[in-house]
Amino acid sequence: MKLNDSKELDSLDFISHKVSQYFCSLWDSTIGGFRFTPAQPVTLMATSYTILGLELTNSLDRLNLFQKEAVIDYLQANVKHDGSFVDPLFNLKDSLSEYHDLGYFQEETTTLCQQALDALSAAPPPPRDWESDHRIKRGISLYFEALDWQDAWMDSNPVMFVLSQLCHDAERHQKQELLNYVDSALDWLDNHQSPDTGLWRGPHEVSLVNAMAATFHFTFFYRYRGRPIKYLEKIIDSCLSLQRPHGLFSEGGVVGQTCLDFDAIDLLAKASAMSDYREKDVKHSMTLAYKALLRLQNNVDGGFADSKEKLQRRQSYKYRLIKKLGASRWISPTIRVPVKGTYHVCWKLLSCNKSDSNAFSTWLRFMSLSLINHKKTTEYPKKNFTFRRLPFLGFHI
Repeated sequence: MKLNDSKELDSLDFISHKVSQYFCSLWDSTIGGFRFTPAQPVTLMATSYTILGLELTNSLDRLNLFQKEAVIDYLQANVKHDGSFVDPLFNLKDSLSEYHDLGYFQEETTTLCQQALDALSAAPPPPRDWESDHRIKRGISLYFEALDWQDAWMDSNPVMFVLSQLCHDAERHQKQELLNYVDSALDWLDNHQSPDTGLWRGPHEVSLVNAMAATFHFTFFYRYRGRPIKYLEKIIDSCLSLQRPHGLFSEGGVVGQTCLDFDAIDLLAKASAMSDYREKDVKHSMTLAYKALLRLQNNVDGGFADSKEKLQRRQSYKYRLIKKLGASRWISPTIRVPVKGTYHVCWKLLSCNKSDSNAFSTWLRFMSLSLINHKKTTEYPKKNFTFRRLPFLGFHI
């Protein structure tokens, strides 16, 4: 089936309907928020994922006035005087990552809650206390220099959080002077982009996929500030080289990884919207990715999983015999088997089985489908999706 078939357009509308139904199924009327999965308790981050997912699918009107007010009250009840958000259920002992400290989780939570309240057209939370913020007082470039950068994928997240919050307060609290820090940050980032790959180049050598994920986290702010993204052709080359034969961008034989798949598709969509370079290759890439993403939706509840399958090398006697006879060229050396294990967003209360639907994967995977539909990477007309208006995940202009 071609991506520009009318049936495929209709099916994407149907997927959107099922996705919004899944998000609504995560509602908890007692707390006034949403869960990561039906088996998890309500959290600030899961609530934010769901609100942003409902915004994307133009489905916020599925929430009645009581529900919207309840969500706003729940979010606002957990904001501190300095504008930061802290989940009442969070305990660092429940972290599923040895690399994420308390500050990381709080900055992530704060950024997501700011965006969710904006999506709900609610009054903004208090601005951050920038005058006392060490990242600003010392100079934002010095803060970036102080990050380790041995794992650029991880360290780029705090950069995204602080820049998103600066833009949020500049716009929602009319503090336009904060954009000077964003511009200074982009000046610094300009000096850490590789002319060879178009991706992040820091003090430590990292893999191409790691550099791709880091670069993705910075691009919102270039677009928001009207600054060009350099080396577009190299970015397209790099992203295309990272795609696996199964259509997605995951590593290690697993078919699908929520963040990496979205990062690459988003970055490729941005770059291809500004350049016709390798247009046919990009369209083919997006066609493969689209079909692979559809396989990750669960028919039972309409949500999306992180992954369902992994590739396993054939080991049967029959295959070894065929290979010995020189006839294996017509048979794939791998087979797909169900994937096992836990998927998580670095916290116990944001975890589930890899093949289960969850709020985060559903949000990002449907956004990936929307990007393929929205940009000129396919023959589609522009559809009526609601991308984020503030620079963060889902921001597109």
